[in-house]
Amino acid sequence: MVKKFCYILSFMLVSLTAISQNQKKFSAEITTWYQDKVGAVSISFDDASYTQYEYAYPVLEKYKLKATFSLVGEWTHDKPTYSAEPDIFLIKKMGWQQIKELHQNGHEIAAHGYKHQKYGKRLPKIILTQQMRQIKNLIESKINAPVYTLHYPYSFTSDSIIAAAEESGFLFGRTEGKENVNQYKLNNKYLLVSQAILNDTTPNENEFAQWIKQANGNWLILMYHHLFPQGSKEMNIMKNHNVKNTFSLYPDTFEKQIKTVAASGYWVAPIAVVGKYIVEREHTKIEMRMFCNTIKIKTFTTVDTTIYNQALTVKVKLPWTKISVEGSENDGDYKVKNSELLIDILPGKTIKIKKRK
Repeated sequence: MVKKFCYILSFMLVSLTAISQNQKKFSAEITTWYQDKVGAVSISFDDASYTQYEYAYPVLEKYKLKATFSLVGEWTHDKPTYSAEPDIFLIKKMGWQQIKELHQNGHEIAAHGYKHQKYGKRLPKIILTQQMRQIKNLIESKINAPVYTLHYPYSFTSDSIIAAAEESGFLFGRTEGKENVNQYKLNNKYLLVSQAILNDTTPNENEFAQWIKQANGNWLILMYHHLFPQGSKEMNIMKNHNVKNTFSLYPDTFEKQIKTVAASGYWVAPIAVVGKYIVEREHTKIEMRMFCNTIKIKTFTTVDTTIYNQALTVKVKLPWTKISVEGSENDGDYKVKNSELLIDILPGKTIKIKKRK
């Protein structure tokens, strides 16, 4: 009589490192970026001008991309209204109806201050926290969802401002910075650097293409403001006053840039989505156990999974050609190509992979 024995493999995987007694056949690792993309891009907007809804939103929907839209509290009302800073012409802003529509269609809504003023770096942290919570609470009460990202007004930060942002409950803070991109491991999630579109020709096509190239292995955040048609009243006003950095561009230019982003092959997602993935990836381990024709992959994380709820992608290498997956974000039966399979799993969950005949 010939007895057949099943074997058990058990090993821990720390972040991106896979260790196995049979590495060539079975291994698993958390990918650096979602779905094993080679980099990430986030498209972000400031001020919630109505032209973002009118021109940018349809383009994003056309290319099936989601972005982060930030608003100023005192500029946002039930219906679209005109507002501006002192000595600057009035610009139409979105109302709560448009903001809610963006949120309901998967775009992130972020805070850009209750007033469009720099946070005072010499103010006590308790005052800064009150100011930040004012805009955070306002948005959350309107969209009935958490607000995780703060776009600092004028990108102005300090140690006390960053501390207040964390105390206020924000997970991420976006500013500008000397670096063009954020590294795959964040130095400070409250100092996310971004690249601002200064006018219709800055960046030019070559410069924009270079930004996209630099996102390989990294995280590029784009910062947009207004979109005005060529010959519009707003563009003419700025032209007549020789305004160089208009923070405005033509809708056609915007679409060209977004088309480039969409064709890049990078993971394109809102700031909070990419940020959560990075934090989870750096604080999650996986354990792989194998018994006969079944593999169990369990995730162990130190983050609060009620907040950090972005699915992580696990790359599994195995010699099977037909498998079934349970417990993931994309359960079902699969044919394995090139001995690799990408599975999305929430932190703290367990997935089961079974060999099929």
